[in-house]
This record gives sequence, structure tokens and C-alpha cells, in this order.
Amino acid sequence: MNPLLRKLLEPRQTQYLVVNHHFIIQETSAEVQHYADTPGDAIPGADARMSFPELIGLENILMSIIMGRLPSCDLKGIARFTDHNCPLYFDMLAIKHEDEQEDVPSKLLILIEDTTEKMVMKQSLIQRANEAHLLVSALAASNDYIDKVIRSMGDALLVTTTLGIIKTVNQSAKWLFGYNEAELIGHPLSIIVVEEKLLYQARHRYILSHKELLRELQVICTTKAGEEIWVEFSCSAIQTELQELYDFIYIGRDITERKQQEIEIRRCLAKEQELRQVKSRFFSMLAHEFGNPLHTILFATKILQDYGDEITHEEKKQYLEHVESASKHMAQLLDDVRLLSSAEAGKLEFNPAPVDLHKLCSELVESIKISYGKNHRINFIYKKLSVSAKKTDRESEETQDLPALDPKLLRHILTNLLSNAIKYSPIGSHIYFELNCENEEAKFKIKDAGIGIPIEDQEQLFESYYRAQNVGKIPGTGLGLSIVKQCVDLHGGQIEFSSETGLGTTFIVKIPFDK
Repeated sequence: MNPLLRKLLEPRQTQYLVVNHHFIIQETSAEVQHYADTPGDAIPGADARMSFPELIGLENILMSIIMGRLPSCDLKGIARFTDHNCPLYFDMLAIKHEDEQEDVPSKLLILIEDTTEKMVMKQSLIQRANEAHLLVSALAASNDYIDKVIRSMGDALLVTTTLGIIKTVNQSAKWLFGYNEAELIGHPLSIIVVEEKLLYQARHRYILSHKELLRELQVICTTKAGEEIWVEFSCSAIQTELQELYDFIYIGRDITERKQQEIEIRRCLAKEQELRQVKSRFFSMLAHEFGNPLHTILFATKILQDYGDEITHEEKKQYLEHVESASKHMAQLLDDVRLLSSAEAGKLEFNPAPVDLHKLCSELVESIKISYGKNHRINFIYKKLSVSAKKTDRESEETQDLPALDPKLLRHILTNLLSNAIKYSPIGSHIYFELNCENEEAKFKIKDAGIGIPIEDQEQLFESYYRAQNVGKIPGTGLGLSIVKQCVDLHGGQIEFSSETGLGTTFIVKIPFDK
């Protein structure tokens, strides 16, 4: 017999308590405390309503029972919960208690019967009935849902034989691939799936070893119009009426747009990686390029501070010159960083004005010789302007034949290219600087016989803070050529170069005159 049924059929011991017309407990059975709301309160002399708050509000009914007006009062399914959250259920029956002595007032007898097992069983049966009802409802809803999915599913549905011959298609498949049903039924899956071999291998692997079919298989398909699209298939097998003979179901959706987004995401990730590399190169440059002049300044100031009274005037002057030179180097570095930042943020202004290119280049060459080119020879070649820019009535006679360029940006371009040519060329070598103006365009050509640029570095040459692998210990920030490129772009010009490792580099900058 079921243990629960056995418990239900076992005889029960009924507990009781006797109360007077003031609801004061007169007498109780031994186990009444077990059912009290607060164990320990159900004792003779205590108000029964404190132990059994269910009696509160029933005083009139209970008095009617004591007075014989009502036969009884029955309370069903009273619940208590122990500290272990275990439920306790019981029923209470209140009847009149007749005392054997005639002169003693009538009392109320309250009988308590434990119904925990019955209530738990009842709740369990209700729960199971509800679950069964939910299961039936879910099954009916599932069948209805499947019918609706089959009729109007948005994904393409294809059913094929083991050999890949199409047996069934839905409307979405016809829309996706552009075929009508007659053009698909009876034809091999390969007419729409370019990589049908992958699906063929998946089918036969399942037949031979019953391994799980490929899921989320992304393949390229072709539509009737010849357009290539990406489709993601989920594959499954169903047993046919014949033993060990299967049909295969392919549910696919167009993921062409997602694939394009993935390509864009990969491009963005590559860009982010590139930005991280630029950031890394930037901090490496700062640590190196600021470190050396800072050490120079600190060392010189320490000497002047500690030994200022002991060294000669000439030595003091030399240390001060070191401090001045290092400070200028740091200031120039900050200017370069600020200039590049402005250019990349689109805040670098382009202010064209009439420029005497011959004069500007001649002065620039002399300045470069003083600052950088003491150990190199700069050969400047000028080919006279052959076609002038357009004149206006307001232009003075001194400027009306001059081309319009931004002199500030132009100095940045030529200074960086000439200083690089000197920096990366051996001492005593020649630097060739040629200016040619024709067809309303200025062409600057700077050629050196230096270390050259390795082929593997040429593609990244104009990136910020990037330096070629063969520069060795030659100081530099990797900012110069990036600044040059930004300034050339603002002019609407072009920059190109040719180089061979160990044989030098030639840069050619073409800038149209501003119109």
C-alpha cells in the first residue's frame, strides 16, 4: 500500500481544549501546544484566542454554541509553519461541553484534528492535475505553433533525399533563391548551394556513424539571378518509412548583411589595433625623446647648482647652452605633437597667400644649413615659374605674379623632408633639392643618399609615431612624415617617394596653386 494512503487510514488522536464563556482555557490535552500559534501559550488560565487567533471574530458564534443556539462551528484547513518551513494543517470543531454538575455554567469544547497528510496529498494532487492540464494545453499550443511555423516560417526550408535531391520547399525558400517550386523539386541541392560538398559530407557522416549533423553551417549560395548570398543552415535528419533511410531537413536564413557587418567589425578591430599601436609608439617616443633632453637639463642644472662657484665662466656658459638646446628640442617636439593633433582633428587651418617660392626655399635652405647641414652639402636647383596664377585688380604689382600657397604649412613640409634627408644620410654626402613650377603646380624634389627605407616599412611610413626598422640609434619622433602628409593633403597635393635600402630616398611633393 502507498505509504501516504497508509498514514491517512491510520487512526488519529484528536486533541482538545475546554474554554469557558470568557474563552479562558480550563483544560487541554497533552499535545494541544503543538497546534498553538505560539507554543507554550495554550495553558489553563490563558485566553484561547491568544493561542488560536482563528477564534478572534467568532466570539458571537461561539457564545451561541455555549448557549445551545448553534450546534457547532467547524474551521477547516488552518495552517501553521514551523521554523523549518514545514507546513502543519489541522481542523477545529467547536461544540458545547456539558458538565456533569448541574450548577456549573456550560463550556465550549474545541476539538483539533491533524490534517497535514491529507492537505499535502490534496495539494500534490491539485498540483499534478494542474501540471497535466498545462501539459495538455502546451501540447495543443505546440501543435498549433508548429502548424503555423510550417505554413508561414520566415526561414527557408528545404527537404532532400540522402543523395541531396530536393523533395520539399517552402515559400520563403522560393523567395530567397528566386526559383518557383517546379524549378527546385527534383533537382539537386547543388543548383543553389555553391559548397554543397560540405552538406553531402555531413549527410553521409550521419548515415555511417549517426554523429550530430552540422549546425549553423555558413555557406555561399547563388540565386536564380546569379547573385551570391551567404546562408546559414541548420541541418537535421528524419527517419523515413524505410529502415535506415533518411530525409534531411535544411533550415536556412540569409546572413549576407550580417557577414558584411562582420567584415566591417573586423575592419574596425584592425583600426582599433592600429590605434593601440600608435598609442604605444607615442608613449615610447615620449619616453625616449623627452628623456634625453630632460636628463641633459637636470644634469646641467645640478652641476650649476652644486658646483657653480667652482667652474669657470666658459663652463657655465656651455652648460647653459646645453639647457637651452634641450629646452628648444622639447619645445619643438611639443609643437610637432600639437600640430599633428590639430591636423588629425581637422582643426589645422589652411591660409593660402602669395608666396615667392624661390625666396622661401632659398631662405629655408640657408636656415637648414645652419641648424642641421654643417656636415652635408645641400644643392638647391630652381626652375623658374613658367605659368602664373590668375591676377585680380586688387593685387599689388609685387604679388600678382606669385602662386598662392600656405607658407606656414609649406615650411613644415620642406623642413621635415630636408632635415630627414640630412639626418639619415652619411656625413659629407650631398642632398639635392629641386623646385620646379609649371602648369600652376609647384613640384618639390628632395633626394638623399642615406640609409633608405626598407620595403616592409614603406606602407606605414606616413603613420603617426612610426619609424623604420633600420633607423638604429638615430633620434627621431616618427612625427615628421605624418605632419608632411597632413600639410600636403590640406593643399590638395600629392606626395610620393622611391627608396632602396642603403642607396637613399627621393621624395616628390606636388602642390597645385590655390585658385
